[in-house]
Amino acid sequence: MQEIRLKRTEIDEGLKTLDHWTLDSQTAGIRKVWVFDSFKTAMHFLLKVGEIADRHNHHPEFLFTYTKIRMQLLTHDAHGLTHKDFELALAIDRLAKTDFSGSFMTQ
Repeated sequence: MQEIRLKRTEIDEGLKTLDHWTLDSQTAGIRKVWVFDSFKTAMHFLLKVGEIADRHNHHPEFLFTYTKIRMQLLTHDAHGLTHKDFELALAIDRLAKTDFSGSFMTQ
């Protein structure tokens, strides 16, 4: 089933529900950057996000450098953002808040 790409107004509304995610107009995705207190914590977060992504059957793009993780979400089949991206971003935000609070800062 093809996901329906969101309109700009829907994207703007979706961003209001997220914590520090921003629109990347060049890639038509949303992104967020975390800086963790240690490599071990960042790696643990990345593994937990992977588990959540598998459950959602929607997989982010990662750039991981020591304690810094940059993540981007977009739906390739839709050539932009869909509800799947915002659902996964919300789940990642919940994970960060419940399991990693105080271990990171966002950029």
